[in-house]
Amino acid sequence: MKISPFLGLAFLANLYFSQAQDSPFAWMSSSQQVISPFAKAGKMEQRGRTGVAAMHAVLLNEKKILVIDKAEWNEAQFDSGQSAFSVEYDLTTDTYRTLPLETNTFCSAGGFLGNGSFVSTGGGERRGRTWKAEPGWQSIRHYTPCMDNLCEWSEYKTGHMTNNRWYPTVEQLPEGDIFIIGGSTKGAAVNRDEINVPSYEFWPPRGDGREIHMPFLNETMPFNLYPFVFALPDGNLFIFANRQSMIFDYNNNRVVKRLPDIPGMVRSYPLTGGAVMLPLDPANDYNVEILVCGGSENMKKNAKADATCGRINLGDEEPKWEMDTFVYPRLMPDGVILADGSILWVNGCQRGWAGYNGRNHDPTFDPIIYDSKKPHGDRWTTGLANTDIARMYHSVALTLPNGQVWIAGSNNVDPPNIDAEYPTEFRVEYYSPPYLFKSATRPLVSHVPRVVVYDQSFDILLNIGGDLVAAANGAKEVKVALLRPGFSTHSMHMSQRYVYLTHQLSDDMQSLKIQAPPRPSVFPPGAGFLIVLYNGVPSEGVEIFVENDINDLAI
Repeated sequence: MKISPFLGLAFLANLYFSQAQDSPFAWMSSSQQVISPFAKAGKMEQRGRTGVAAMHAVLLNEKKILVIDKAEWNEAQFDSGQSAFSVEYDLTTDTYRTLPLETNTFCSAGGFLGNGSFVSTGGGERRGRTWKAEPGWQSIRHYTPCMDNLCEWSEYKTGHMTNNRWYPTVEQLPEGDIFIIGGSTKGAAVNRDEINVPSYEFWPPRGDGREIHMPFLNETMPFNLYPFVFALPDGNLFIFANRQSMIFDYNNNRVVKRLPDIPGMVRSYPLTGGAVMLPLDPANDYNVEILVCGGSENMKKNAKADATCGRINLGDEEPKWEMDTFVYPRLMPDGVILADGSILWVNGCQRGWAGYNGRNHDPTFDPIIYDSKKPHGDRWTTGLANTDIARMYHSVALTLPNGQVWIAGSNNVDPPNIDAEYPTEFRVEYYSPPYLFKSATRPLVSHVPRVVVYDQSFDILLNIGGDLVAAANGAKEVKVALLRPGFSTHSMHMSQRYVYLTHQLSDDMQSLKIQAPPRPSVFPPGAGFLIVLYNGVPSEGVEIFVENDINDLAI
């Protein structure tokens, strides 16, 4: 039967719009206005598999994610039949490359040195004949990112930290090294006095290399594993465990200020909440505010999750916690800073506590976004595209340079079981926030230098695009920021950071003069992703290193 030209065009149009709605980056034109079906809720899509349970994950560069599990069965295996415990995930192809590991990385920590090398610290017990993993309690592992698929782990198996550290925290420091704090000497459901490690140390080691005692880690027992730690612009640290927090001078082993206890339930492991240092802005002299959300009432499988968030302004003379709703009760949440500086909360559940085999229930499938710049009571965005994958114990999330969020993991059964009620998850999801659908185009940047030094002024080229300008209706708000996604594990995002940069837009709107962070305490040395926002629409992030000296990047 012959089809009329009109019907043929209608068929093609319907086919186009059908395909467009299936794409996360698609816009439909109506009445000369650009409209996307995902402009309010964003889009959640599942593609790719991690190969190993994503207990830990860190973004290595614009194209690669390093995924780490403990020594156990995984679907990714070597030719010998031995399970892999680590892979390098390729964001371009959604495939992975297996990486040999000889020590058990169970419940370890991680961060980058100023020279760009990633360091994994601590781990767990020896695993026997099946998994062939040596103990990782005191291990230090280095991984130098690459783009040619040739990089591998270098392991310093034992004796390189001063004590066993299971569930430690790492924070990147202005000096270019890392701060390693806390943990326990062996695995346990919750910390105990006889296994507590109330100390901190540095890598590479400083001075005589000995650990330094910290009474705070005795005072916060037993809920002090994976303490929340943030490097502050004044050169000190914010440290939080249990419900307590303080400002700490790590160079002189001195408590600068004790802060009030946060109201509500315990917020740290295994009654796990999440914490984010809100974006730093030169407009208010990099004033620091910390947001802590979620937690659980006790270590029982039907314990209720905390439905509150606390926010504290460290710039106040007498800081106090301002309490807010968390929208849903949630423990084990992941709070990631999005490309526009807002906070996306994903993963977690509503009952239980952090642990294996029936300890957590009622997964929370709904992402929510927190806008710190809005007034109290009006900061939450709900009704976002959700998921049907339970992401509970051992889940991760990372903001990507393209503005999406990479979500993986959930392994709350031991040994791993893909047929359990809440199975061990190898599926990857990508969440595309609403800002990716506000316009048919987004800002483009080019000529971004690979390395800058502190307080350096540098120029980049900018192409805003006609569609984005037209959609702005005359407004032209430009912001520039550096994002560091951090090391994701157990609702922690170690060294996660977002800093706005001083800048000047050229009269023709085709270039930007940008000022690098003024000092290392504002943005510790190493890589970040340079993002330009035009009326809330972000460019793709471009990797840039901020260093004390250009030669500091030598590895």
